[in-house]
Amino acid sequence: MKKNVFLLAFIFSFFLLVSCSDDAFELDQPPEPPWTTLNEFERVPIGLYHSMYSGNHWKIAYSNYAMFKVSGGDDIAYVSDPSWGYLRDSKQNNIWSDANFQLLYRTIGTANDAIAFVAENNGDPYPLISDDDRVNNFNRILGEIYFARGMAYYYLQTFYGHPYNPNGANNDAILPYRVKFANNVEEATNPEIGTTQQIFDLMLSDFERAYSLLPERFDSGKHHPSFEVRGNKFAAASMLMKIHFSRGEYDEALALTDFIIDENKGAYNLSEDPIEAFNKGGTARGREVIFYIPYSDPSFQGPHHLSVLNNTYENGRLCEWAETRMSKTLLDKLGWIDDLSTTQFNDAALRDKRFQQVMEYRNPSGVTPNRDGRDPRREISGETTVWPFKYFRNGDSFYTNVPLVRLAEIYLTRSILRFKSGNIGGAAEDLEMVRRRAWDESVMPYEPISSGQLTEDDIHTERMVEMFNEPDRIEYLRALKMDIPPGDREAASPEPYTSEKFIWAIPVAESSFNNNID
Repeated sequence: MKKNVFLLAFIFSFFLLVSCSDDAFELDQPPEPPWTTLNEFERVPIGLYHSMYSGNHWKIAYSNYAMFKVSGGDDIAYVSDPSWGYLRDSKQNNIWSDANFQLLYRTIGTANDAIAFVAENNGDPYPLISDDDRVNNFNRILGEIYFARGMAYYYLQTFYGHPYNPNGANNDAILPYRVKFANNVEEATNPEIGTTQQIFDLMLSDFERAYSLLPERFDSGKHHPSFEVRGNKFAAASMLMKIHFSRGEYDEALALTDFIIDENKGAYNLSEDPIEAFNKGGTARGREVIFYIPYSDPSFQGPHHLSVLNNTYENGRLCEWAETRMSKTLLDKLGWIDDLSTTQFNDAALRDKRFQQVMEYRNPSGVTPNRDGRDPRREISGETTVWPFKYFRNGDSFYTNVPLVRLAEIYLTRSILRFKSGNIGGAAEDLEMVRRRAWDESVMPYEPISSGQLTEDDIHTERMVEMFNEPDRIEYLRALKMDIPPGDREAASPEPYTSEKFIWAIPVAESSFNNNID
């Protein structure tokens, strides 16, 4: 009886998200979606974005995902709290890692219901709409639904699932493979458990569908106004790139980086300082930002765990649980400081606009506060510590938009892919785009890297500092099929990219209520 009560509540929560209706839910009849008009159908992608990127009481799927992904990298040093995954104790269930499973399958259930609604109406649920509305709004909405389902599976697979092995069978079966809405208890308790291959193929298919259906950019004369802050064709191309990159399909990933960089008609560029990606509210975005969470929308309000990854907290207060200071390993690699027991950063740090704009530092215990008079959290005795300072960077604090895909990442992905393909000159050009943007020539003259000087490690290191404190490092190394270094972790060795230390435990409740999960 307890199992049935839990599952009925779970199914009911799916329907509430889908329907936005006060009607009673009769479990002996399938739910009837209320999207009688195209304008009502617009509520589906809005709900899907909310399901992944908004929430209450620290339960926001993306924030929790980012928190664990960042904390497990070799570029992060331990502070004091093991709750965020620094110890790579991935087989220990915890409240934050467990919460994401239900949150993301809620998203998938809603997307599946909308996709089924379209299929049940022979692909044309609104036959009376104009041709323009069909292309600009119905097709776009459907593209967003596939995009959102692909995103939810991406967060699930890269957190609970195995990485893709181009030389392996990829037949590990961990995640429920849900591609249709569960209409009853039997369907909810007996889903097919998808293999790594199946889940990656589904993500690829979803992002391909999204890519084919989504417009390149918002047009106020054609599209619903809410679309302005949501994913477009370039966002879908970016996720397609990530999937091919993750699968080791480097030629396909490279072609997509070319499209994103060369075919965006000036919509995205690196003409602004690094901070401009992180200090926007409203519908504004930094010129390099391809996809972002619109936390400036009041409906996205509420605390979120990105405060764990940042030097500040709401309304300028300092976050007492910030846990992601930079590892000594990365500081040494960057050559920013000669002695961690001093406060002296050298010109390599001072000339880097990322150090200036999206990072903060903590002086050793007993030394006066840092450069702008603030004290960035936990006291690390006897050493100078660099903290990330990317989020909540405008005057509205939590209502600052959060970028998820930036053009700098695309350039650095193309750089490593070009390098691997033997195009060293092209790789150097792409690296230079990111490196030059971050170089403050008022501190020291620019020092270009020629193709003859470029090494693969140069690209890795540039990406570490550019993407610091964004959930990139582990998936980047997994995509390159490289070992994941221990960083500052004592008595630890490099882990293979297939290591179980980066595959988080399925919630105990799911294995209890799902007949097909051991």
